Amino acid sequence: MSKILPAAVLTAFAVSAASGCSSSSSTTATITGTEAMRGQVTGAAAVSGQNGPTVPLTLTGPVNTTSSFTPPNSNATHVTVTFKTPAGNMVVNAVAPDAGQNPVPNATSCLMTQTTDATYVVVPAKSTGKFAGATGSGKATFYFTAFAPKLADGKCDTNDNAEPVAKGAIVTFTASGPLTVKP
Repeated sequence: MSKILPAAVLTAFAVSAASGCSSSSSTTATITGTEAMRGQVTGAAAVSGQNGPTVPLTLTGPVNTTSSFTPPNSNATHVTVTFKTPAGNMVVNAVAPDAGQNPVPNATSCLMTQTTDATYVVVPAKSTGKFAGATGSGKATFYFTAFAPKLADGKCDTNDNAEPVAKGAIVTFTASGPLTVKP
């Protein structure tokens, strides 16, 4: 069911940051704290989109802002993702070793669940605005659950093009890690 929600979604959802920033010859203080990101969509929004849903995100910590994420059209285990926010862009390199694995429906209930873990590192030179020069790394978790449609014979439709049922579908993304930014 590759059209459902590839685990690569997580790799792209993997966002937030960590570690120190160097200062210039003038004394420039840095701000370090835990940056957390959370987003969730349910129902039709959780099963929409060619590559997966667009998930609204809330970032809290050294930089409080919002963003959204749409998964890349790839099952790659290593991706670079730009999170566009009103405060600037945060660019991360993410790794999810099990990206590309798709959820398999339970043969009786047709319920599919998938949890994928990823790690990420902020790319300071490519980040902009309040994230310019930011350093950090962290961990993220992507969770997907939905029912596969049932065929006329009552069996689960496991065809790669089968669209999951919107009712009861949930996509959740959480990430956190230390982030250091220049004020």
